[in-house]
Amino acid sequence: MIGSGLSLLSSPAQPDTLVNTLSLPCRVFLAALSGVLLCLPWLNPALYWTAWIGWVPLLFALENTRLPVAALLGWVTGVVCFAGASNWMVAFIVNLKGLSYPLSAALALIFWCYAGIAIGIACAGYRWLIRWLPGYQVVAFPVCVLSSMALYPLLFETHFAEAQAQFLSAIQGVALLGAQGLDAVMAVVSVLIFLLVRHRTVRCLWHPLNLSALVLMLAWFTYGVASLASWDNEIAHWESRAIGLVQPNDAVSLEIPTPAEGFSHEFPEEMLATRRLSEAGAEWVAWPEARYKGYFDKFSVREGYRERLQETGVSLIFHDVEKRWQDSEQVSFNSVVMLDEQGNLQNTYRKIQRMPFGEYLPDVFSLPGLDSLSTLFLGEFLRPLAAGTDHAYFQIGDMRVVPKVCFETAFPAFIADSIGTDGAGKILLFLSQDSWFGETTQPFQHGAMSIIRGVENRVPMIHLINNGPSLATTPHGRVISATDAFSRAEVLVSMPFSKVSGGSFFSRYPWLSTWMTFLIVGILFSLSLLRLCRYRMRLLQTTSPAVNPDDQAH
Repeated sequence: MIGSGLSLLSSPAQPDTLVNTLSLPCRVFLAALSGVLLCLPWLNPALYWTAWIGWVPLLFALENTRLPVAALLGWVTGVVCFAGASNWMVAFIVNLKGLSYPLSAALALIFWCYAGIAIGIACAGYRWLIRWLPGYQVVAFPVCVLSSMALYPLLFETHFAEAQAQFLSAIQGVALLGAQGLDAVMAVVSVLIFLLVRHRTVRCLWHPLNLSALVLMLAWFTYGVASLASWDNEIAHWESRAIGLVQPNDAVSLEIPTPAEGFSHEFPEEMLATRRLSEAGAEWVAWPEARYKGYFDKFSVREGYRERLQETGVSLIFHDVEKRWQDSEQVSFNSVVMLDEQGNLQNTYRKIQRMPFGEYLPDVFSLPGLDSLSTLFLGEFLRPLAAGTDHAYFQIGDMRVVPKVCFETAFPAFIADSIGTDGAGKILLFLSQDSWFGETTQPFQHGAMSIIRGVENRVPMIHLINNGPSLATTPHGRVISATDAFSRAEVLVSMPFSKVSGGSFFSRYPWLSTWMTFLIVGILFSLSLLRLCRYRMRLLQTTSPAVNPDDQAH
């Protein structure tokens, strides 16, 4: 009875002797190889394809392992992936505190080790499910990874899809299910490749779950190719709007920067560039995130801007720190301002998603002991800022500009909420200051994230950062303008625009893919627990010696 019961829990495939005899060092090597393959697209976007096979070595390493070993292997993959993709954290810490390179690397390593736990948890959950639900790999692995990444408390949301900005036919589907949907498709491809190599026959694909996954994958790419062609055709008939972008490439500074020689707070260098862009035909001009402009603090600056804009006749969007009184206390906001062509203040957006440790201190770090340690380490870089409460829209003619600041682009559902069900005529504008990260890959990764946000919501997108590269893209992700990185630039973008286009399925239902993931995970774990209970009952009903299910299954 026990044997027949356990046969239901064992994999129908014949054991692979080579996989079963892999030593722990070999498995660790395979796990590290997966980490390398997954992070390569973040380092070189042209290598986007490596992420599609990135999980395969880890899946081989996980075969026939117990939960602690599975968690360890997943952690190795996570550490290697996060360390490679966010290697710029070392330069960030050096610029932030002036610490030595070895000490900065050690501090970054602590974060990478912490972040890697997310993949370790996913792999432990996957091994548990496959132990009791053999043959469910193509479903279990993707949803375990997605749910763990969604629930684990990282500083920002992380999606492997955001390194796929150059794979245009693949990213079109994010307008339906967001970056998380593409994360799932990428994981499914890795699992199908793993199964083909593992079983050495295409017959494994005829399993109902595997066949369904293959059909869904083909449907994703069919939609992508058709959608790409459709958008190319539609946008060819749109009118163009001239938008001026100023990229000053200012050096980072914890102190309020002094205006360049020959300029002042009332007349900064960016204002001279704005005049030139106006003369070139710009309808409106944007400046990136800045350390300080003085617009809210000084009447002379407000009057200076008013006079200059009346001369140029263009609307201006820029960033500054705003101080306000709330409940008898003075608080500061990271704010984006829109001035009309007469220099009058039309609207202000106050940043909602603040940067942990840079703009606010998470509650746990305010506890006695930790607060002094946080102040000691972060020093002047920690500028406590209040959070805004509402999205803002800057109306410029028939164009509605949706401003966002810095790493707000890392939150897909948040950005989708700003577009909502009324996306017609909207354009995303991301303003940032990425010079803190030095001349690393971080600014390029940041731009790729913004491209995905534009495609998710099917709106034109401008990603303007202080040090470049700044980008402008169409609603289907084609880059129509890009500046050089780590340089000064002013560019006039000819942006395709339609006042009746904008918004997507994802804009309307941004949480659908997340809740679908949680639902599937819940069903799988419920089934696995049911089979565990059945197995325990069979043991109680027999007089035979207890049998270890791992020994039988393996």
